[in-house]
Amino acid sequence: MFNFSSSLPIKEIAEGEAIGWRHIIIRPTGLGLGMLAVSAAAWILALNYSVNLAYGLSFWILSFSIWAMLQAILQLYGTTLLRTQTAECFAGENATLTITVKGSNLRQRRLYLRFINPDDENLMPMQFLHTNDDKNNSVRLSFPTIRRGIVKVPVLQIYTHAPFSLLSVYTFLQTDWKVTVFPNPVERKFFLSNHEKGSDEDGKITQSGRDDVAFLSAYQIGEPLKQVAWKQYAKSNKLLSKQMEEEHSVSSNIISYKDYPDVSSHDELASYLCFRVLSAEKDRRSYILELPYDFISPQNGQRNKALTALSIF
Repeated sequence: MFNFSSSLPIKEIAEGEAIGWRHIIIRPTGLGLGMLAVSAAAWILALNYSVNLAYGLSFWILSFSIWAMLQAILQLYGTTLLRTQTAECFAGENATLTITVKGSNLRQRRLYLRFINPDDENLMPMQFLHTNDDKNNSVRLSFPTIRRGIVKVPVLQIYTHAPFSLLSVYTFLQTDWKVTVFPNPVERKFFLSNHEKGSDEDGKITQSGRDDVAFLSAYQIGEPLKQVAWKQYAKSNKLLSKQMEEEHSVSSNIISYKDYPDVSSHDELASYLCFRVLSAEKDRRSYILELPYDFISPQNGQRNKALTALSIF
């Protein structure tokens, strides 16, 4: 149907910007050209044989065709696209987004959407947007990822031939949307390095300050009341539990880039650290992620912050 090449008529669109005339491409279908040909034939018949009925038929066909074509254009014109990333994405997986269409008369719109790569002939199938009511106006689209990082979303194609298939109305949009692709987790043996927290006589890395508060976490039923952070409760009305710093070995709790001295590739190192972060999260173990220019300690949203830091490491 389309010739995907570097000359593809791609239009840029910003977040929240409505699709306008400059974005839309219009082509008549075979049925549309046939309707115009029938109208022209009826007009010629009326001129040659002075058949008034042929004049009326020609005018009716032409009027209906113009009205149907305008309705097809309005399928796309004025719609606004919003997106949300639905799940975590690791390198090599498909990134999935939920795209929500906003606009008037959504029940009458019949749109097909997909992501495309202009240089790739293997196209993903179209996804039909079901707009049976004003609330059901979302569709989930996926595209493959290769490497970690902040990835720009591919070109979005939107196509329609509704309501009578007289016109093909479509657009190729390059949005400013981006998704975060986390490293592909890979397991590898590591060597605990000196994390510069001090060491005891056995060489174990320790922390001092038995009565110091390390961080606050959500209060769990069964924890002693003396651990409740009453000052924070008075301010935020949320029960938080004080986690104290005690003299103990913390080497196993620190996930550090220094544990892989023989690894020079940042991509490989990010994958190894990602595996350990996910393992700690799965086992619900407290951990600290140490990177050359970042130090992510236990906190609210630590998982997402740690994985995001590794994606751009």
